Amino acid sequence: MEAISLDQSATVDELVEACIQAFDETGTLKDPSLVRMFLMMHPWYLPSTDMAKKLLLKSQEDSCTAELRTRICHLVKYWISEFPAEFNLNPELAEQIKDLKDLLTTEGNERQSQLIDIDSVPSYKWKRQVTQRQPSMSKKRKMSLLFDHLDSSELATHLTYLEYKSFCKILFQDYHSFVMHGCTVDNPILERFITLFNSVSQWIQLMVLSKPTAPQRAAVISHFIRVAQKLLQLQNFNTLMAVVGGLSNSSISRLKDTQSHISNETNKVFNSLIELVTSCGNYSQYRRRFSDCTGFRFPILGVHLKDLIAVHVALSDWADPGKSRVNLAKSQQLYVILQELALIQTTPPSIDANTDLLNLLTVSVT
Repeated sequence: MEAISLDQSATVDELVEACIQAFDETGTLKDPSLVRMFLMMHPWYLPSTDMAKKLLLKSQEDSCTAELRTRICHLVKYWISEFPAEFNLNPELAEQIKDLKDLLTTEGNERQSQLIDIDSVPSYKWKRQVTQRQPSMSKKRKMSLLFDHLDSSELATHLTYLEYKSFCKILFQDYHSFVMHGCTVDNPILERFITLFNSVSQWIQLMVLSKPTAPQRAAVISHFIRVAQKLLQLQNFNTLMAVVGGLSNSSISRLKDTQSHISNETNKVFNSLIELVTSCGNYSQYRRRFSDCTGFRFPILGVHLKDLIAVHVALSDWADPGKSRVNLAKSQQLYVILQELALIQTTPPSIDANTDLLNLLTVSVT
């Protein structure tokens, strides 16, 4: 069949066939771009269980040669290796792949069956566990202890660890649900992450406003501005946005007497941070700075969620009225955003976190 261009359209069956043909009999993948995009994005158009069923039925067709069956097995092997969580967290999908493997074995296709290893997929149950808030009678005291004993660098580091850990639980299905609903309904993992972000902002406001005098409040504000500077050094833009948002809240910005006790240099730093995360120009300054980062980097997730929704609203899923041809231009645009977020989950920060401090921070902030 002709090669499929990512700016065109194709039926689901054509895409499945193109993915199979992308492998040779030895398992070499000639061009991973279409294959990886479709394997990640296909749940937008059909459930993964339906995709697995298509592959199983194709392998059983009378016209299916041994070479074609081998290519199908290489595609399944690649699917499992690139998206293992999908198979661990979807028992029905895993069972269908086991059925394919068993069927190949029963028919004497042992070599092809051995290409499919579903039993070695690790557990990803932790990605679906939502940390529950722990009520504490001494929460205010713990917040004070945390603030008094952590310098700005330690606080920035541990906030980064805490938020990144929460971010790493987010899966494709969570983003998909958010885009389709426009909110976090029935989406506890993403909802918990957003709640954590908001809690950091609220905690900062509380820490500032809990001080009785203007000089004390100014000292707390200056401390959190130093935390924000460290977050920028860590390339953690998400928590940076939470800190800047907390300090920019009207409950703090209207305290003119407090503001007068903050040095001009500190104010200059804070204003530069505000400019960096401002929404002006569709967050152009942030996007430019973020794209220049290498190594660990933590995006402002809210910005990228807006990007996903913008693409979804602007473009149709299907390229034809009959909804038979996938709009690959839309799939590709969504894939670029989601692939970047997925890659960030594989590049953790070099942080040696203190468990006791993390527990204290969790209780204080959440």
